Amino acid sequence: MNAKRANWAFLFMIIAYIAVAILAAFFLPAVANNILLSNLLVEVAIFIPILIPMLISREKLTDFLEFHKIKPGSVLMIGLYTFLTAPLLTLFNVISQFWVENEVISMMDSYQIANMSLLPLWLSLGVIAPVFEEVICRGAVYRSYRRSGSAFKAMILSAVVFACLHMNFNQAAYAVVMGVLAVLLVEATGSLWSSILYHGLINGSNCLLMYFSLKMDSDIFDQQAVTLDTLFYGTGLYLILAAAFAPFAFAVLVWIEKHEGREGTLGAIWRNRKWSPEPYMNKKGKMKKDKLITVPLVLALILCLLEMTGILLGAIVALLLAVRA
Repeated sequence: MNAKRANWAFLFMIIAYIAVAILAAFFLPAVANNILLSNLLVEVAIFIPILIPMLISREKLTDFLEFHKIKPGSVLMIGLYTFLTAPLLTLFNVISQFWVENEVISMMDSYQIANMSLLPLWLSLGVIAPVFEEVICRGAVYRSYRRSGSAFKAMILSAVVFACLHMNFNQAAYAVVMGVLAVLLVEATGSLWSSILYHGLINGSNCLLMYFSLKMDSDIFDQQAVTLDTLFYGTGLYLILAAAFAPFAFAVLVWIEKHEGREGTLGAIWRNRKWSPEPYMNKKGKMKKDKLITVPLVLALILCLLEMTGILLGAIVALLLAVRA
């Protein structure tokens, strides 16, 4: 599987996401109002477009996706890496709220999280989302982009894809940073399991924190209480914490890299960051250069932008209401 197919898959993922979200809202309200079912439906919908080209390629998926074993010591250090990178992710989350609302808190309110049991919430956010999204973004998409010759550009673009799949500016702001951090972890370990664990720890810990906070005080995350002063103080605090913790997070990455016997892998990402497309054999047996930026990718990004600004959704909903009337 190459970058061209990955970009086509990304375009169909965006179309599937929008279609499923609208259809569920109009025709499957019971599913749309259930966080576990609605999230599972969306994740499966965006997974199918990337699964098909992977199967068509007839590659051994465990090798292509890099489902390799991780040493126990590395597993423990991934937990530390998660803790040390959390302030950086929170920093971008807070900064984004100068312009947009916190989408996770809005989701908590819409699903009435305080009144539901913990298990379906944790399964949805801490297990289902990490597994599907990591297989898609750090697995199929990143590995396909990496074959174009630049791990650095593959890392950045796969992080953009990951951010776009969240379909809102708030989560996209820190998802793009998380996408880069997850790729560095995958390269340090040589295994997709590392990013699945990392993603699961981030989502799972945030899920537990928000759930029990809401149980104690249902108004604790009232967005009306978020002021500019609060955001400025939050930005300053997490900027300091992120700057203090980042060097230690990188040190943990280097330790994991050496522990897994992959010395020099992280440095190679930066040294080989320049664009150097690798040729591949097309169906006619001719050598072609695989490009990262293609028309399907651009179209997918435009659709994402229209959806995230509400323009596309508003137009579709108005059309559906007119048809039903």
